[in-house]
Amino acid sequence: MGMTQELAGGLATRIPALKSGSLSVFGDIFGGRMDNIHVIVGVRPVDAECLVLDFDGGETLHVWNPSGVTASAVEFTIQGATRVRWEWFYYGREQSPGNRYFIEHVRVGDVITARTDADWAPRNFSPSLQRPAVELLGF
Repeated sequence: MGMTQELAGGLATRIPALKSGSLSVFGDIFGGRMDNIHVIVGVRPVDAECLVLDFDGGETLHVWNPSGVTASAVEFTIQGATRVRWEWFYYGREQSPGNRYFIEHVRVGDVITARTDADWAPRNFSPSLQRPAVELLGF
């Protein structure tokens, strides 16, 4: 699995000390504001291109072709990726397949597109190449 396997192994040894915070993907903050604390509880490679981060609320973050990773107690950043998919359960409801949603950002060249299946939520996406592909903010 190459690079993602090495990256997963390196991150896994530091999980208890990794930064927690609100999720930002290409500058789009999940939920629109910094009021969530997401804690990384696991990391695993899916294949040679995709790394998965597991979070304490049952959320998962799939990152394809991650690059420029900074992971410490004060910063968690993945500078580059070709695709990032955040999956979460509707908060306050049973964690079942029918209550699981996604937001996906895909980068092709200098264009990032975002989409979601959460039809009940506002879709105010403004992804930026000037922002890291993944960042945990605050806290």
